[in-house]
Amino acid sequence: TIIITMASSTAIAPPPPSNANGTNQTSLGRSLLDLLRSRDKLVRASSDHQIVDNNDNNKSANDEIETTETELLQRLQSLDISIRRRGLFNNDSERAQLFYKCASERSSSSTGSNDDTVVEDSAKGSVKSSSSNNKRKRKGGGGGGNSNNSNNGSNSGTGSAGGLSATSYGIFLDSHSSTPFSAVSTGGGDKTNLDEGLIVTVVCRILGVTVGRRKKHDAQSQNDDMEDETTQSLKHSDSLIQVALSIIASICDHAKDGMVPSLSIDSQCAFIEGDMIGSIGSSLLDALRDNILSLYYQGNEEKIAVMMESFRAAASVITLLEMRLSRADKILNGLKDATWLVLNNLHSLTADTASIHAIQQSATSLLASLPLPGTSDGNPPSKVWTQCIRDGILLLRWALNGFFPMPTIDNTVAKDEATKHQTLWKEHERWLSIVTGFQVEGLDLGGDPTDVYRARALQIRIECLTSYVASLIKMDGYPLHQANTLSSSALILPFDSLLDVSELLLSFPLAAEGKHRSTKQRLRSTPVQGGLISPDSAMSISVELRLCGHTLFDVAMESCRGGSGALSRGRRIVGMAVANLQSSCSMALVSVVDGKRSGDIRGQRIGWLRGSIPLRIKSIQMFLNVAISLGSSTMSSAGTAKSMSKALVLLGGCLLEQTQREDDRFDEWGTLGERAKLVEISSTALASCVAAFGGLIPNNVRSTIDSILHSCLTTLYCSGSSSIFAYAETKRSILQLATNCVTVPWGDGGRSTINDIVRKVSLLLKNDTDVTVASMALSTLCIVDAFMTPRAPALLIASRNQDESKSNLTASVMMHSINEKEAEMKSLSRSKESKEKKSSKKDQKVSAKVSTKSKKSATNDSSAVKKKSKTAETTTKLQKVSELPRNAIENVAAVETDNKQIHSETTETGVTNNDVATDAMEVDENTEDRVEFEGKSQEGQKDDSEVGDDDDFSLDDFPEIVDEDPDEGDRM
Repeated sequence: TIIITMASSTAIAPPPPSNANGTNQTSLGRSLLDLLRSRDKLVRASSDHQIVDNNDNNKSANDEIETTETELLQRLQSLDISIRRRGLFNNDSERAQLFYKCASERSSSSTGSNDDTVVEDSAKGSVKSSSSNNKRKRKGGGGGGNSNNSNNGSNSGTGSAGGLSATSYGIFLDSHSSTPFSAVSTGGGDKTNLDEGLIVTVVCRILGVTVGRRKKHDAQSQNDDMEDETTQSLKHSDSLIQVALSIIASICDHAKDGMVPSLSIDSQCAFIEGDMIGSIGSSLLDALRDNILSLYYQGNEEKIAVMMESFRAAASVITLLEMRLSRADKILNGLKDATWLVLNNLHSLTADTASIHAIQQSATSLLASLPLPGTSDGNPPSKVWTQCIRDGILLLRWALNGFFPMPTIDNTVAKDEATKHQTLWKEHERWLSIVTGFQVEGLDLGGDPTDVYRARALQIRIECLTSYVASLIKMDGYPLHQANTLSSSALILPFDSLLDVSELLLSFPLAAEGKHRSTKQRLRSTPVQGGLISPDSAMSISVELRLCGHTLFDVAMESCRGGSGALSRGRRIVGMAVANLQSSCSMALVSVVDGKRSGDIRGQRIGWLRGSIPLRIKSIQMFLNVAISLGSSTMSSAGTAKSMSKALVLLGGCLLEQTQREDDRFDEWGTLGERAKLVEISSTALASCVAAFGGLIPNNVRSTIDSILHSCLTTLYCSGSSSIFAYAETKRSILQLATNCVTVPWGDGGRSTINDIVRKVSLLLKNDTDVTVASMALSTLCIVDAFMTPRAPALLIASRNQDESKSNLTASVMMHSINEKEAEMKSLSRSKESKEKKSSKKDQKVSAKVSTKSKKSATNDSSAVKKKSKTAETTTKLQKVSELPRNAIENVAAVETDNKQIHSETTETGVTNNDVATDAMEVDENTEDRVEFEGKSQEGQKDDSEVGDDDDFSLDDFPEIVDEDPDEGDRM
């Protein structure tokens, strides 16, 4: 835990230069692979010696294993942080191009020279190398690149749409039919250029990604295999698996972001990363499915985080590859079944609510990504997407009707739907059999499962299906280009069905309360007629089901905002929003607005959720969503204008209740912070409605809004921090409402009369301790002064003459300068790196020269010995010929002298050949450095000559900083 916290704390900034320069990026994959091998060897040795060794040896072996795993975990966590922000190639396009070039050469060499070589394929046993790539594309769905994406052809300069195999990229996977490999053979080419492939290899080995034929497993054999000693001996820790899953998700997310060239500068790196994941896509998804099933059958709730990360990684892979998985139906269906298996049994977990919701979100995001590949039958993703939404809505209706029949649901329609969708109905019955224990009829609540168990199962089922439908509609996790394509295409959204099921969920609390009150007390714990839960259990889960209704209604309105689908159903939508808002407000406020209801508020039978402030906030958000989606047409239509006017008065009443009453009301359920949130959302909703409806708001309603706002501003000006306006969010929202009311005229064309109090409050809040409040107050003050200050027509229109000597800094000039500076910095960094390389080479040459000189000295010593011996021989010869005539003696001496000189010159020349070559190389390098330095100096002189007398050339872009007439003392 400490390691993870330290890694996450440094994720907001790049590593320090000392750490960044100390690691060798080109050998990271090799070092990780060596660490993983060392860990596996230690685990195998520990398992072998457990039988014969004592406890001390086992303890030391375990300590060594823990140390190795800790080092491997630290490196993987640092790598995950780097990949998440800079990608697998660190946004180095040259490195990515070199990597892809090396991979292409490996692929072409293996295909051209080994046509008869037999290799293993992930889809079919063994095929020839010449057809392995084609088989991989068709069956495995891993044919690389983004060949189906139109953006790839114009932006992938490296040809990343080639679809190379995993081995070409340096990704080596284990086979099902063989033992794990002990060595990695990178074949021909430069091995250092495939380091990124080795990184993916390490991650795949941790996750258990394999290729080749595989044996089918059922539930029983899965449990037996998990008990196998061999599997247990090489089992990795949860921390390693989790960080490996995070690395896969980070690579996929970075590649998805790089598919949009307008948002990514180095898109080539992203395309190559996507092609690498595409080469192992099918095998990777298969391994993730096995991991999910293994975690489920283990039943260990401590591994919920690993399961969530598995769902997230699988969703990232699917959203990245998309149509490249169109023929991998078998693998995708297996992943879908495993995910639904976890969701169907989620109610049996005893984990906390936050963990269950986290699993729901990750699992439903994975299910929502499955329509992207389409199907092998040719169904496009849009059609599969629509069908998935319809299936989710049907499952929601069947679950509600089966457990607690609603008065608005027709049973005959439900039976017809079950007949039309038999496969989906079987899925619903499978979940129903899990919940009821295969006892659908003639239930006895005294047995097992109990009434509370069924109610919990229904609640989690509704929440899962709601999250599933919402993720589909919001396109959760979809790539930007794919989400925009689907949104702009002709998608068929079952809008009426969404409104029906959301209305059922929103009205569930009222239906449950009505059933509870109409049932005798001794029968309230028995299941309702035709259902599976009792009225008491229905009351206990009614709030959660209503929140699900809010979620579905909000995503339905957001999906059709600006379109004609919602306008044609405007009366129904407005009626649902206003009725829900009215059922959430206090009875006193509703009676005042209606003017018809009276009597004791406590005696009201319906509306036990009226005092809930969080539900009131949800209702106001729902109305705000409707007002923004439908626009001003709701106030101009005769069928909805009255309801919208009533809702605006209710919003103002909610704001007035919280700002004017200091004592806690007896029927409210909420904290002080929730009351502040209610003030914020009420003010925001009123401000948005005033801006959207404008002069269409009736004068009596606008007068009520201005009066309520004046009262709130007076309270803020007089009480200040002693009221609900002590919260910064309440001040910001009330200032926004005041700004809109000042700027938007009434229906008769007149202005608002609250400008004085607005100006006073703005002057008061411009010195607020919260910077956002002070900024908002200054903006409001400027707007009020601009609108309320009387101004005469201009007698003279002044023209602004730009001084040519001072260039204005425009956006284009600034961006151009930034680009130039970045290019200059890159060139300087590259020249610095080249100089460092040259200096390292010179150091190596100096060491080589020293060794050469030592050899030379040894050679000179031996030559000196030889010279002495030759001199002695010459002396004896001269003594022998001393008796000869003088001329003969002189001739012999001359000959000996010449021979000695020739011998010495030959020996010296042979010894210093290496020195001559070394000196020649040094001369060439010094000449190159001198030429480069002279070229740079000439360029600098040329730039200085072009600048001329303008000494402040670098500051011309910022004329306000440069002195026009600097003093002599200021000059440098």
